[in-house]
Amino acid sequence: MSLFVPRRRPSSERLDDPDLPPDEMRRSLEDIALRVHVDVPQDLINQVASGTVDIAIMYAPPHRPGLKIDLLLEEKLVLVTTKPEARVLDESDYMYMDWGPDFGLHHGMNFPSVAPDLSFDLGPLALNYVLATGGSGYFRMSSVQAHIAAGRLHLVPEMPQLSYPVYAVQSANADESIVGPALAGLHSVASDIKSQDSFSTLSSLFD
Repeated sequence: MSLFVPRRRPSSERLDDPDLPPDEMRRSLEDIALRVHVDVPQDLINQVASGTVDIAIMYAPPHRPGLKIDLLLEEKLVLVTTKPEARVLDESDYMYMDWGPDFGLHHGMNFPSVAPDLSFDLGPLALNYVLATGGSGYFRMSSVQAHIAAGRLHLVPEMPQLSYPVYAVQSANADESIVGPALAGLHSVASDIKSQDSFSTLSSLFD
């Protein structure tokens, strides 16, 4: 079967974003030949609809006739900073990470007066920038947990945490004898990841 992951412009870093490692998926899908590829979201949707791709893993997939969408993970985007004393979003050192239209909408509702002059659309690059130069930004909790535990980053208290769900998208006409076990495997991996992230989150709060 073909399993595709979306690519955010302009690079292919989305292989780890959502965190569904191919080695763990292979262990969960032992009887299925797995091909993992990266592509842009709109092309993935078209390929799923046409039957070229069996399952696409993506954030905020468009709803259209002929597709079935299953929630895999509910990621959280959190505001972190290199300043331990920060209590609010400081626009002077804020870096805007473009997590897509839904994030932009909720960000504007929560911070209507914020107009950052620095933005990224590549998560790892944005995170490396904040770690290297200082500042703040919204990132996936799973990607900053280790930095919070190590004291390199700090959660900004009482700032909104925004949802960033991960979905599996398939054709409504897909062969359930193939797609069914694959989805079950993906949900199993996602459940394991969710448990690990929850444990890490609790641990980091008491370090």
